[in-house]
Amino acid sequence: MPRFVVMRLLQMIPVMLGVSFVVFISVYLVPGDVARTVLGQQASDTAVQALREELGLNRPLLVQYGIWLWDLLQFDLGYSISQRVEVASLLGEKIVNSFILMGFSLFLVITVSFLLAVFSATHFRSIGDRLTIFGTLLLASAPTFWLGILLLYLFSVKFPLFPTSGMHNFYDPGGFWELVHHATLPAIATAASSIAIVTRVSRSAMIDVTNKTYMMALRSRGIRRRRLNYVHMVRNALPSFVNISGLQVGYLFGSAIFSEIIFNWPGIGLQLYNAILQRDVPMIQGCSLVIALTFVISNFLADFIVRALDASER
Repeated sequence: MPRFVVMRLLQMIPVMLGVSFVVFISVYLVPGDVARTVLGQQASDTAVQALREELGLNRPLLVQYGIWLWDLLQFDLGYSISQRVEVASLLGEKIVNSFILMGFSLFLVITVSFLLAVFSATHFRSIGDRLTIFGTLLLASAPTFWLGILLLYLFSVKFPLFPTSGMHNFYDPGGFWELVHHATLPAIATAASSIAIVTRVSRSAMIDVTNKTYMMALRSRGIRRRRLNYVHMVRNALPSFVNISGLQVGYLFGSAIFSEIIFNWPGIGLQLYNAILQRDVPMIQGCSLVIALTFVISNFLADFIVRALDASER
């Protein structure tokens, strides 16, 4: 196990280097001048040139990347062009807020998809199984922004059961349950597509387990069906469930961008959206790196858990 952890950590280094280069270069592929966007179209050429020199935009692209990467290794994400503060200090609170939303979403994904997968696999080809497959197909086809707008209209405007925006009541901030109340709709919108994916993959894995030779041997020994389904089938399909759930963490973090914009959730997604509108390059790069790093770490944790589960069964 220690050797596996070390090898996976070493494999993350070239992945993050590649991601950092793509994040850095993609911002500069967008047409337009960052300095002129910041100062406005009416700014003089002298002012634009001065800002370009201040930001280092007049240097060769590879030199800019090298300087940015060296600062990044020292945990320096630069200064926000639009807000004139350190990107790292501004992202700290935003990351926490996004992880809160992602935590609620991941809880929904794990609980709902696990229950649906077990129900569907244990009632294979029944009406309930077919309805589950049809429902997950609809969820997988529903874009996050469309579902978020629909939920906002139905349960915040048409039937005012949930707040329309924010994390807390502005006038009277509450505790945990108020946070849950505010996070319900954005968490559902964020988790819907992942619930569909995890349910379908886990259901297939559980059905495959029921057709294994050892399951037939257990049935021939007279073991009760309930024990077969909820002990042997679920346990042997658990690595597939954990693996696909871990892969959804990064996707949830990306989907949360749309939910944060629609529900005005003060997280990194909303911050990235505002940075794109303001052409705030350091902020865009910082937000993109955080999302990429979350995806890479979540994959590592999923692989580690699956490896641990495999080791425990030996």
